[in-house]
Amino acid sequence: MEQEKWIASHYEIGKVLRVTPIAAGLIHKTYAIKTNTGEYIIQRLHPLLASQKVGKDVLAVTRHLRANGFPSPECVLTRTGRVHARRGKDVWRMQTKLPGKTVDRITSPALAFKAGEMYARFHRVMDGIAHRFGSDLVLHETPKVYAKFLSVMKKNRRSPLMREVQDEVAFLTRELKAHLLPANLPRRVIHGDPKISNILFVRGNASAIIDLDTCNRHTILVEVGDALRSWCGKREDDPRNTFSLPLFRAAWKGYQKGAAGWLTKREIALVPKAIGTITLELAARFLTDAFEDSYFGWDSTRYESRRAHNLARCRGQLAQFRDYKQKLGKIQRILNA
Repeated sequence: MEQEKWIASHYEIGKVLRVTPIAAGLIHKTYAIKTNTGEYIIQRLHPLLASQKVGKDVLAVTRHLRANGFPSPECVLTRTGRVHARRGKDVWRMQTKLPGKTVDRITSPALAFKAGEMYARFHRVMDGIAHRFGSDLVLHETPKVYAKFLSVMKKNRRSPLMREVQDEVAFLTRELKAHLLPANLPRRVIHGDPKISNILFVRGNASAIIDLDTCNRHTILVEVGDALRSWCGKREDDPRNTFSLPLFRAAWKGYQKGAAGWLTKREIALVPKAIGTITLELAARFLTDAFEDSYFGWDSTRYESRRAHNLARCRGQLAQFRDYKQKLGKIQRILNA
C-alpha cells in the first residue's frame, strides 16, 4: 500500500489498482502497474543508468520512434514534468505498458527471423535521429572492457578466487585481444542490449522493442554480434552452451530483409568476427563482476551468490565461443549465401 501511495503522489495515472513485480531483467527492478486509466511499467533504475542524461536520451529515443511509426513505450513524466522520480536513494522511471509478451529464448528459426527483421527495422529508424546522446555509458566498448578485465585480474591476482579461474583468465587474456574489432567503423545508433526478452511479441509476431536506456552511437557490429550471440545460444549460464547454425541462418535472413542493403560490405564481412568478439566480451564482464560483485543481477533460486552465478555465466559464454569457433567456416558460408 505504501508503494501505491508513493506512485499516486508522483504520477497522474489515475487510481492505482495493482502493482506486480516482474522478475525478468538483470539490471533494473521492474514492476507492472494497473490503474483505472491504463497499464504502466515502473523501474527502479540501476545507478549507472539513473542519470538525468540517460533520462533525456530515453525521452528523445521513444519520441523519435513513435514519431516515425515504430512502436515504443512512452515516458510518463512526473507531476513536475521530469523523466525520473526519487524515492530515498533510488531513482525510478515510468513508461506506458505496451501489449505483448516476452520470451526468454528463441526456440525456432521462425522466431529468430522475426527478431532479426525487427532489430534491422529499429536500426534503420534510429539512423535518422538527430539527438546527441548525453550518456557517458556506451555498452560494448570492448577495448575498455578488456582493459578493465586485465586491471581487475591483476588487482586480484592473490585472491583465493583467482586459483579457481586461472584457466579462464588466461584464455580470455589471449583470445579477447585477438578478437577486437577495427576502430574505424561507421557509427550508428544501437540499442545496446538486444537480448530476445527486449522484444515484445503479439501472436508470434515481433511488435516492439523495450528497455531503451542503453541506446547510443557505436558500430552496428557490436549490436548484431551481441544479438546473434544471445539468440543462437542456449541459456547464458549453461556449461554446455553452443551456437545454433539454424537459428543463425534464420536470424541473419530476417536482419537482411529488414536492413535491405543498408549495411556496408565491410560491416557484413565482419559479422562473424563480431559474434566472437561480443561472446568473449560478455565472458570477461561476467568474470570481472565475479571479483567486483557489484553489477549484474543474479538468480537466488539457482545460485548461492551473485559471484557463483557470474562464474557460471562466464563459463557458459566460453563454452559457446569454443563451439562458435568450430562452426566459423559454416557461419561464413551462410553469410555469403
